[in-house]
Amino acid sequence: MFVFPGNPELAARTPVPQPCQVDNSEFRTRRFDPRVECHYSFMHENLMDMNHQFLHRRQMGQITARFMGQGKGEDFVEARYSFARKGGDQPLAERLLFGKHKDIDVSQQPVDEIVTVRTSYPYQTLQIHDKDGDLVMDLWVAYVPQGQDQLTTQTFGLLSVKRPKWKFLLDLAWPVLGVFTDRIFHEDKEVVEMEQQAWRELGGDHNVEVFPVVRNLRDLLICSGVPTVRTSL
Repeated sequence: MFVFPGNPELAARTPVPQPCQVDNSEFRTRRFDPRVECHYSFMHENLMDMNHQFLHRRQMGQITARFMGQGKGEDFVEARYSFARKGGDQPLAERLLFGKHKDIDVSQQPVDEIVTVRTSYPYQTLQIHDKDGDLVMDLWVAYVPQGQDQLTTQTFGLLSVKRPKWKFLLDLAWPVLGVFTDRIFHEDKEVVEMEQQAWRELGGDHNVEVFPVVRNLRDLLICSGVPTVRTSL
C-alpha cells in the first residue's frame, strides 16, 4: 500500500515513485523510518544544501562539497555536487557511498562522481553517478507531516547501494555502512530539531537564506504544500 503524503489536491497527477533499486540484484537496499521533531521542509532543505557537510566531519573527515549547478521546473528543484577530500583517511562506509577521493587540493580534485539531490514534490531523492555515468547509489525519501501544525515528520526512506565487482564485499561491510548512515542521520536530526526549536523561540523563520537552490526549494514547497504556521509567515 502506498499513501500520498503531500497536498491531496496534487495526488491524482503525481506519479507513484519508483522504489529505488529494490528489485535490482546489482544493488542492496536498506529501509529506514525515523521520526524527527521538525517541519518536513527542514528535512528537504538539509539534504538539498550539501554545504553543511562540515557538520559531519566527525564521521567523514575533511570533505568539501562543490556546487556544480542546479535545475528547476514546475514541480521540482535539484542541485548537483561533487565532493573532494582535503585530508584525512576516508572511512570504508563513505567509500562505498561516494567512491574514493584523493588527498589533494580541492581546486585540483577531478570530478569522479556527481551527487544529484532532487525534490520532486513531495518526495526527495539523492543519486550518485560515477565518472562513467553509472548509478552507484540511489536514495529515496518521503517526509510525512504529523499533526495539524506539521511540526513533526515521519520519515520513510530507501537507500540502494550498487554492489562492487566482488559482490560479497558489500554484504560483509553492510553492518558498517548501517552504523555510518545512522550516525550521519542522527547528526542531521539534531541540527534540524535545533532549527525547529529556534523557530519556536523566535516565533517564525528569521533566517536570511542566500543560497539560490534553497530559495527555489522553499518556493516550491510553499506553492505545492498545504499552508501551515511556517509557510504562512
